[in-house]
Amino acid sequence: MDESRESRYPFVAALGLLLIGSTFITGWAPLGPWGSESFSRGLFGLAGGFLIYFAWYRHTFGVWSVIPPLHMWQNPHSSTRILAAIGVALFFSSYILGTIESLPEPLSLVLLLCALLILLASAYAWLVFEGPLGDEEE
Repeated sequence: MDESRESRYPFVAALGLLLIGSTFITGWAPLGPWGSESFSRGLFGLAGGFLIYFAWYRHTFGVWSVIPPLHMWQNPHSSTRILAAIGVALFFSSYILGTIESLPEPLSLVLLLCALLILLASAYAWLVFEGPLGDEEE
């Protein structure tokens, strides 16, 4: 993709918001092979979340990708701690949201997955920037 021309990330973000917004409307999604309209709506919402993340990444880092390489981090020592705090907060919020009966059960599992991935990324960043995997010269 030619990065010099205008990017389409606002369109991608709008499409993601539209997909997430459509999850609140019942009766439109197909049953799919799993036989559940609510599961289909959840898949559309998950796809919308991915599209919003991709658009944010393109807006923030200027390239289309998924995971920022460690050399792109501006303040790695403070960012590692912030990322770990966000992971811990998501971990506990997934437990709390899992106890609310009105919310769908998979919501807490998706949040827990996100929390564990964030904690894994912060642990790797800590190992590289402050731990044994870092360069001795820097």
